[in-house]
Amino acid sequence: MNLNHTLPRSTLLLVESNKTTLDSLRAMFEQKYIVEVAEDGQQAVNIIYDLDIDLILSAVDAATISGQELCVLVKSNPLTQHIPIILLTQSSTIEEEQACLEIGAIDYINTHVPPQIIYSRVQNHMRLVEQQKVLEYVSCTDGLTGLSNRMQLDTTLNRIWHTAIRGGHSIGLLIIDIDHFKDYNDQFGHIEGDECLKKVATAIAQTKSREEDFAARFGGEEFVLLLPYTNLSGAKRVAKQLLNNVRKLKIPAAKSANAEHVTVSVGVAAITPKFDPLQTISPIELINQADKNLFKAKRAGRDRLC
Repeated sequence: MNLNHTLPRSTLLLVESNKTTLDSLRAMFEQKYIVEVAEDGQQAVNIIYDLDIDLILSAVDAATISGQELCVLVKSNPLTQHIPIILLTQSSTIEEEQACLEIGAIDYINTHVPPQIIYSRVQNHMRLVEQQKVLEYVSCTDGLTGLSNRMQLDTTLNRIWHTAIRGGHSIGLLIIDIDHFKDYNDQFGHIEGDECLKKVATAIAQTKSREEDFAARFGGEEFVLLLPYTNLSGAKRVAKQLLNNVRKLKIPAAKSANAEHVTVSVGVAAITPKFDPLQTISPIELINQADKNLFKAKRAGRDRLC
């Protein structure tokens, strides 16, 4: 598998108050990367918290929040501190360059250098980011199914949780369990059991309707489908579609399952997280709610959502 083809195009955030300069930078990079733009530092902060940004190219003298202040904000937040920042200046000084590097900027570039130099330096830094993403993809991917693994689920849920707090929107979550999977393994063997897991994982991945939806193997024969910006009604619709997608696979079930084909049970939950200084509600609560509903679906006869 070519991992570079698996990963999406990298995203570059440009922060520049001068519209002419901003348009020039966007034209320089938009053929190579997904380009997001911010005309001031405050707009940049909002974009950084709402989108997956791979690299930030910011003017030192950005309005509202300067490039240096933006760098400090990004590097002091555990959710964004991994994002490299390049600072641009029209009048570089040794003192300013030293200050920018000390607060965490990965590079400091004078805008008076030829455009191809700016492009090459940004590209070199982005290549390092992309190499790191490949390594993270390997370490965060379940080797059998190709879905994300539990570690990546925990990281993604935490990020989406904090984004939902800022935006005041709901998060839906499905926990999916393959019915009678132990019986399937006992009758057909573990090689066929692995094939069953891969087919169900593919059905789960194909149920995603948006790029931000997130599928992971939770462990064993359990999977999770995380649905940002989704209330309980929306999560139930996705669960119904998933049940149908698995049924369409028509994987022969074990004789002891008393069913013709392999099915899944789905626990559905949704929550609108709010800022809680006492931290009495955390992302794990969403998983726990879905898990309780999965147990109810199993008790009610399987091949259903609850």
